[in-house]
Amino acid sequence: MLIVMASFQVFSQDVIVLKNRAKIDAKEVAIKRNVILYQDYAGNSGYQYSVDINKVDYIQYQNGEKLQVNEITDMSTSKMNYGLNLISFHILDFAINNFTFSYERILGNGKYSLQIPISFGYGDDGDLDLLPLPFGTDYENSFANRFSTGVSFNIYPTRQGKVRYFFGPSVQIGSGIYFPNHYNYDPDEIKTGFMGFMVNNGLMISPIEHLSMAVVGSVGARHFFKIENGKTISTLGISFNLTYRF
Repeated sequence: MLIVMASFQVFSQDVIVLKNRAKIDAKEVAIKRNVILYQDYAGNSGYQYSVDINKVDYIQYQNGEKLQVNEITDMSTSKMNYGLNLISFHILDFAINNFTFSYERILGNGKYSLQIPISFGYGDDGDLDLLPLPFGTDYENSFANRFSTGVSFNIYPTRQGKVRYFFGPSVQIGSGIYFPNHYNYDPDEIKTGFMGFMVNNGLMISPIEHLSMAVVGSVGARHFFKIENGKTISTLGISFNLTYRF
């Protein structure tokens, strides 16, 4: 009987636990932007109190559920309904004769995503490797993409919001034309497939619900299959993406 009564006392009201370990017995708890509104559990006046959300560690609800302060912050900042499906156009790829777009699906309560890019190349000029050593190890070669795709796994440490950093690995496969002597008057052309591995770091800005912009820097390596029994070169890239979210 005592156990039943004790359980009833523990969970018969909401408890707001502050970061200084003080506890507030409350009822009618509500979260509005940067404050938590509540009524005194022992009082019957109906007067509503408030406490700054930054002073709260967690809320223990009467049904036993526990809401951590970081989850409270996410709730307060997620009033903007960011879409979980993203279609992006990679604007800077036009500079190297590529038309690239991608589809990204947000997973894991906003913490992760899978992104699939698709790129079509046009024109006869290749993308020059103009990077300093040790990144650019081959100044006399270039590659013209014809088609490529792959998959990226992105990690958002602070989930979704107006300004978010993300990072993660990506794998690429595709085909195109490799120019082994680009600076010669009549360069040889080799049609070849390739496979690449990149590590991406990016910053996404979402000023409104359905529009995002991202800057992504990538570093990795690309392996060509039909060149001198296989050839691997380091590569570096940057992308500016304009994104529609839904």
